[in-house]
Amino acid sequence: MSKKSRNTKLLDAWSLVHLVTGAILGWIMDPFVALALMVLWEPLELLVLSPLLARRGIIFGYESLRNSLSDIVFNVIGVALGAGALTAVSIPPFHLF
Repeated sequence: MSKKSRNTKLLDAWSLVHLVTGAILGWIMDPFVALALMVLWEPLELLVLSPLLARRGIIFGYESLRNSLSDIVFNVIGVALGAGALTAVSIPPFHLF
């Protein structure tokens, strides 16, 4: 079995997921809380979940620091879009935190 290399891309399919998730969370909750949750997710994914799941043969969050930091950039952009543009267009159906 060959060893899979870490994802080092700045832009990948998950970038869109981070952007959209950030926009939704920035729309339905305080932007600082949304951003804190999303930024804290990255080290949890990289340092805790990825190694634990790898022990069971599941490849998850197998990314480089470079990719993780780009995910955070897309989180920031998404939260800004959600808190700014999306909120200006439509009031969220509910608000968390």
